[in-house]
Amino acid sequence: MVTITHPFHPLHGQQAEVIRVRRGLDPDLIIRLPDGCHAAIAASSTDYAGAAPEEPPPGPPPLLDLHGLWQIVQLLDHLQKETAPHPTRAPRHASWREGRNDAPFQPTQR
Repeated sequence: MVTITHPFHPLHGQQAEVIRVRRGLDPDLIIRLPDGCHAAIAASSTDYAGAAPEEPPPGPPPLLDLHGLWQIVQLLDHLQKETAPHPTRAPRHASWREGRNDAPFQPTQR
């Protein structure tokens, strides 16, 4: 039996029976879930090797660091400048050209 110790695993804190072990640097354990199904889980996500992993820091992790937030603001400013109408430019849609009809598109029947 092993206990699932990874703090974000949906079965955190539950015990499962080990059916077999796959070899590797971080071997996979084939475990029997509470409903009887088998699943693979990394041995490092359990107490299989002995010591439990470190607990996560208290509180939710930051979603974005300050530098990343600054980069997003710069990108939005750049995009806003590109899409803002320029006082000396003509509109970008086709109806400004002479001879174009501004009526909505109506498909022809065949």
